[in-house]
Amino acid sequence: MRNLNPMPMLTSLTLSYTILLDQHLNQFNKCFPNLQLLTLVRVRGLKDPKIHLLNLQTCHWYDNNQLSLTLITPNLVKLRIECFFYTSIHVEAPMLSHYHLSLKMGGGGGGHHSSLTDVVAFAPKSFENLKTLWLDSFYIGSLLLGEFPIIKTVKNLTLDSGHEAVLVKESKLTLRKVFMVFPNVSSLCINSGAWLKLESCLNPEDWEISDGRKGLKMIRAYLMLVDPSLTFSYVACVLDQCVGLSVVSLLIHCDVVDIESKSFMSKCMARWPQLKWRWGIWG
Repeated sequence: MRNLNPMPMLTSLTLSYTILLDQHLNQFNKCFPNLQLLTLVRVRGLKDPKIHLLNLQTCHWYDNNQLSLTLITPNLVKLRIECFFYTSIHVEAPMLSHYHLSLKMGGGGGGHHSSLTDVVAFAPKSFENLKTLWLDSFYIGSLLLGEFPIIKTVKNLTLDSGHEAVLVKESKLTLRKVFMVFPNVSSLCINSGAWLKLESCLNPEDWEISDGRKGLKMIRAYLMLVDPSLTFSYVACVLDQCVGLSVVSLLIHCDVVDIESKSFMSKCMARWPQLKWRWGIWG
């Protein structure tokens, strides 16, 4: 994209399957000063892009094959980043309230997961208004185990790790770390991949919750029920500790035998009759 014409009145822009070079970004930032919505999908040519848009409110960055990404967006409210390659991300967005971060890097090559905490720059001052966070990464445990800042503002948290988690025998994702990083979560959703990684934690102490016991009001989990008795014991670890819970939604994979799922459901409702139960299937 060359010789861009200034469009000061443009508020929404989507670029898909095009080429945009780093040296053109300064011109890009100047040509669209009043952009409020920006969507970039599979844009090639970028290596170390820096987007500096003062009026941007919503941004979706999808699989643009860059080495790094810098966003300086003081009025950004919603951000969705989906990366399929090893990408360094730095965000300066003090007004950000909704952040969906998906890091879908492959497992081979270079041990990228060991330095995953270097991939995402989470500056606490930049996320003082963050309320809703969706974290999706195969190495989600390593992400939280590193120098991940404590974010006290997050109320709605979703943890996802993709279906590849079924291949993991032992993971670094622990419930203790989740509540240490997000001590004020009131609504927690754990997708199937992340739940399987939690179940692979062999140390019982990793299921002990030091913070957030009273603050958590709602939990939603997607279960495979590979071992119903084992899954029940892990569910019990959560429900017995989080005394402020009022609503529990458990979705069971559709391939699970009816007798097993019904027995599991009955066992849960009998042990915690004071909770409001919501059941469903997925898959």
